[in-house]
Amino acid sequence: MKFGKKSKLLIIPAMLASFGTITVAPITAQAWTDQTHMAIERAAGLSSYQNACAPDVSKTVSAINKLKKNDGQGHFFDASKPPTRKDVEEQLELIGMGRDDAPDGWILGGIINAVRKSKAWTEMGRFDDYNYAILGHYCGDLSMPLHMSVYDDFNRKHHLNVDQTLNRSDVKWDVDAVPLITKEMTVDDSVKFENEDQIIDYMLKIANESYDLAQVMRKENRELTHEEAIQRVNRSATFFRALMKYCGKKINNDEAVHYVTAAK
Repeated sequence: MKFGKKSKLLIIPAMLASFGTITVAPITAQAWTDQTHMAIERAAGLSSYQNACAPDVSKTVSAINKLKKNDGQGHFFDASKPPTRKDVEEQLELIGMGRDDAPDGWILGGIINAVRKSKAWTEMGRFDDYNYAILGHYCGDLSMPLHMSVYDDFNRKHHLNVDQTLNRSDVKWDVDAVPLITKEMTVDDSVKFENEDQIIDYMLKIANESYDLAQVMRKENRELTHEEAIQRVNRSATFFRALMKYCGKKINNDEAVHYVTAAK
């Protein structure tokens, strides 16, 4: 996903003024909105799901302060073909690289790296909520079709609208939209991982679904339907929940979510 200067979203001057400047700064495209990311992590069972938006906030801070490196490349894969294990291996070598060194992104490697770090922190008894906020965010980005697809004219044109597919405008606060989204969600609680190979296989399954759907959207020149978006976030929540169980993280059930023990 190559972001040129003209493809970056702009923050309005009034927002920047709150940071002590009125200079318009470029911000890279996001995947899903805060409402949707919070819904994914809550449906998966993370008690501190309100932190789900933190990675996107971090990217914004980096852009405003003109920091050369952030985790922006960890939110997508500019896939021009179906993702493979080779892509995962190569991306693990790119962790921490910026746009100049990793223009195609490294979300697949980022997820595996985040799993390793989260599991280690949990096993050490350290405060790990922020680790899982990051991991869950990446799992959410994985299911967004345009984040597993080249950032071409079609992607630029439709990206923001697809991000907002599940947005609820009938709430005062974004957090109030979360249970309204999760009540439509179904999470497969039977998914379990015994090792990293199984995790990679499942991750690539989701990645390829996202890639394939992005190609369908291009072919039909359309955006994501509401039903398709629910199916995608279901996949992210199921994946993230299984990862938390693998890492030993305590999980909860959201009373609004339908949990099943066999995939539909």
